[in-house]
Amino acid sequence: MATVPARKPAETIEERFDRLAATWRSDTRFLSSTTKMADHPAYQEIITMGEEVVPFILRELETEPDHWFKALRAITGAQPVEAADAGNVPKMAKAWLSWGREHGYQW
Repeated sequence: MATVPARKPAETIEERFDRLAATWRSDTRFLSSTTKMADHPAYQEIITMGEEVVPFILRELETEPDHWFKALRAITGAQPVEAADAGNVPKMAKAWLSWGREHGYQW
């Protein structure tokens, strides 16, 4: 009798996000264009995952600020960053983290 191979458990949303985020970071680490970073297939796939990934993106911003702002804006429709802070990654991250807390996100 043939043995049926064990099925690999389905990837959780967090595992999928972490995998895609790692791919995105690896593939874009030497890019200076935020547009090219945001156009990366892994980044675009993260956006399609929707609101469920917002806590994971906020976690990333808190531990290692990076260019997650276009994804957050695309998913949430929010723009908490002051115009004067545009381009300043630490200040942009701080604005989004504050927004996340105000809107009940936990990460």
